[in-house]
Amino acid sequence: MKKLLFTTLIASNIFAGTSFWALFSPHQGEEAFNQIYTAIEGAKEKVWLTVYSWSDSTVTKNLEVACLSGVDVKVVLHPNLKSSSRVIDYAKSIEDAGCGVKFAYKKMHEKFSIVDDKWAFNSSANLSGGAKSRYSENFIFNNDSSEEGRTTIKTLNREFKFLWNSGKDIYTSQVSEENLASLDLLDLKNIPNEEENPSFVSSSMNFTYKEYAPSSKSYKTGRYLGMSPKKVAGQKTWLVRDAMIKLINESQKNILVNVNHLVIKDVADALLDAVKRGVDVKIVADNQEYKTSTKSKEMTPYFVYNWKKLPGNKNKVAPVRIKYYSHAPSPRHWALNHHKYMIFDYDESDFSKTNLMSGSYNISETAELTQFDNMFTYKGEVFAQLFKDFKGEFDNLWFLNRDDNDKPSQEAWDRVAKPYNGNIYLHTKMPVSLTWPEIYKVRKAVSNAAPLFFKNAYKKRDCYLFNLEKQIFTGCPN
Repeated sequence: MKKLLFTTLIASNIFAGTSFWALFSPHQGEEAFNQIYTAIEGAKEKVWLTVYSWSDSTVTKNLEVACLSGVDVKVVLHPNLKSSSRVIDYAKSIEDAGCGVKFAYKKMHEKFSIVDDKWAFNSSANLSGGAKSRYSENFIFNNDSSEEGRTTIKTLNREFKFLWNSGKDIYTSQVSEENLASLDLLDLKNIPNEEENPSFVSSSMNFTYKEYAPSSKSYKTGRYLGMSPKKVAGQKTWLVRDAMIKLINESQKNILVNVNHLVIKDVADALLDAVKRGVDVKIVADNQEYKTSTKSKEMTPYFVYNWKKLPGNKNKVAPVRIKYYSHAPSPRHWALNHHKYMIFDYDESDFSKTNLMSGSYNISETAELTQFDNMFTYKGEVFAQLFKDFKGEFDNLWFLNRDDNDKPSQEAWDRVAKPYNGNIYLHTKMPVSLTWPEIYKVRKAVSNAAPLFFKNAYKKRDCYLFNLEKQIFTGCPN
């Protein structure tokens, strides 16, 4: 089996050395979060941060200390977090320390930060314990030691300004006007910019922006910019999807897809078209993408079904694997494949034509049209180490808990397919990468042992066990 090689950087040296580097949860989650802590803790001038999910208290403490030290701290939160008492407490504590906090106008799903305009990260990961220790995530860090690094930081600054200026103040406490003031923008043309950074695209670019008058009600709540969907020929734009499909269509050798969700049919069709022209396409997806029907919103089964229909593929196994950790995935027991990246034309002998597209964008209409998400495309030899690291992570999941014969290890198989001490586990603590036929065999084995299991598994997905003697789910929350 191919072994993984990862770039390891010492947290105290994050502002030196290579200008781009990657870390991956769960095996490097602790190190990745430590680099985030260290960067915020060492900030001298500013910390700008976007947050979708927030349960990490260490980040809160670091932000609070930075604010008390006079650092310009600004945080844009996912608006749904207003119902989280914990997050509101976090917001209050950092606002009390002088930080500026806003709720984004749209769902805030981007996960990036900029520190002192010298360091930044863009990630698939939220500020949560799951992202650190259970989920499969990626973190791309960069500093300003190269032109590419400086361009990335400049691009994230511009993106943050649109998110901040269109967001709404929280006011959990007394905050200075300076920390909540509008951020200067050169213009309101938030479009893919060939001159500034042709490698960045965001769903925020699917909207047009206008300035509110200082006397307006919106302006007084901190919403300095209004937003409306951008339309071409009467249709909403899909700029992130279109950039992704362009890369798929241009690929000549291979495409490696590592995703949490694949819910856009046009992307699935583009991948199938790539297969038809001889491109080697492989997909690793999250457990939630496994469905037995091609009529589901998930496009992974659609890809499998149509791949099998291609000439010569009928009796072959589709090149799709699922990070399988549950017979009925539940947020309470998730071990997500939370990645959102694709590698195009990977070739270790010549990276000049290789591309890596990575960010916060799940391949869905939601990501495109109703929330904020981004994707960077890293191109060419200068990013060779990133390509190697992301390929290593792809291989890590492709072969997850499989043996030297590329079969599920016996232990992993037994955990998902066989009873233990009179119970069948609804969720496993040993995720395993399974092909479509292997999942079918697993579920058939479970059905044979417990005919009633799948009838109620989804309704009882928060439970942990199915007791064979009593034929009931146990280990359920009170």
